[in-house]
Amino acid sequence: MRTLAEFIMRGRTQAVAVSVLSVGTVFFAWIGAAAIALVTLRKGASQGGYVLIWALLPAAVIALGASDLGPITAIVGVYLGASCLRATGSWPVALAVISVAGLGLAVLMNTVAVAQTQQIADLLSQVITQMRSQNPELALQAMSVADVAGLIGVINAYTVALSLLLGRWWQAQLYQPGGLRSEFHAMRLDRALVVALVVGMLLLGASESWRNWMLVLQMPLTFAGIGLVHAIVDRYRLAQSWLVVFYVLWVFLMPLRWLVQMLAVIDSFIDVRKRLPAPKVGE
Repeated sequence: MRTLAEFIMRGRTQAVAVSVLSVGTVFFAWIGAAAIALVTLRKGASQGGYVLIWALLPAAVIALGASDLGPITAIVGVYLGASCLRATGSWPVALAVISVAGLGLAVLMNTVAVAQTQQIADLLSQVITQMRSQNPELALQAMSVADVAGLIGVINAYTVALSLLLGRWWQAQLYQPGGLRSEFHAMRLDRALVVALVVGMLLLGASESWRNWMLVLQMPLTFAGIGLVHAIVDRYRLAQSWLVVFYVLWVFLMPLRWLVQMLAVIDSFIDVRKRLPAPKVGE
């Protein structure tokens, strides 16, 4: 991956080539987004915008030909996030912007691309019906267009955030070793942002039609909570296997995901890092 990052930073032509080819494949659009993030973070919004404009060409073709707005919203979202991160140095602000972009995609999928969203909803409903026939005890319900639109927004928000994280990791590898590690460990959401996210989630969660949409707003809390977990593991010099176990459990246990988000909320008010006991001498 470092070799790819070095190739991207050789010049505009290389950066444009990687972003355009990656976005054009759809499946590897996240690499194209990360390339845009890297150029934006390192060289500024104008240079990143140049790469973005070229990447918008295949993304627009995909959007018009296949009604797939994912690539176009992913590269725009990562550009906005990277520009905010470069300008403010704040991961919480960047993640908040990405969440708003994710909600924007959900709105588009629920309005502009409603036909495609309906097709996905019908396909998922068929899958759920088959699963119910095999196991009647499963408490699964058919998904509406709004449900699917929200789910697409969630996937987009996490994909864009991870692409930005990859772009920042490339930048740190090439120019600032250890920079991302310190930023990620120190990630802590502002109280006002947490309140806004929680209020937004409560408003969206109050309607059964928009409950999936509130998951988009949980993304900044998830990243901040995971950052805190990494900081704790590093502070007490725990083996990396602890993080492996944590991620495995996080994938399969929904209560752990809620706990991670709750940690982020608590941390924004009391700064958990400052309250952690000092590691014992010799650890």
